[in-house]
Amino acid sequence: MTEYINISSGNWYFYLIIGILLYLLFKWIIGKFIKKRNLKIIISLISTLIFTPIVFNITIAIFFSVLFYEYHPESKFDTIKWAENSRERHEMRKDLIESGILIGKTKSEVIKILGKPENNINSENDTVKSWDYYLGSEGHGMGWKFHYLSLSFKNNIVEKAKNNEFID
Repeated sequence: MTEYINISSGNWYFYLIIGILLYLLFKWIIGKFIKKRNLKIIISLISTLIFTPIVFNITIAIFFSVLFYEYHPESKFDTIKWAENSRERHEMRKDLIESGILIGKTKSEVIKILGKPENNINSENDTVKSWDYYLGSEGHGMGWKFHYLSLSFKNNIVEKAKNNEFID
């Protein structure tokens, strides 16, 4: 029987507490509609056996969702904030990419807006087709998520901007 509802030695008391509460709740609700004592008990027990594992799993899912909830603010792209704080650039990544501010810009125009990329490329003699900008990091579960803005160039004009994420 314990294999059917997956009761292990570590969580049986949670099932017991939830089961007792559900039994009392079902008995009270069913008692309003059915007056026969034996039928009320049987229906309450069957309902309790069915719903106890469901309520347990939902409770665990909600608990971990609340425990690992993360708030990551987003803000509009601002050149001054971009230059002043490189660790919080990730807050502007969505606006920067979705607005298409950089699409169609030349490499020198990108440098005026964002500054030099991470590898300090000389824009006059540059033949690289991709530039990366560090956007900072944020908490992610029990680790960290690092963000980089990748700009792809075609004929020295930004063709594509995307956010690269690396999870540690």
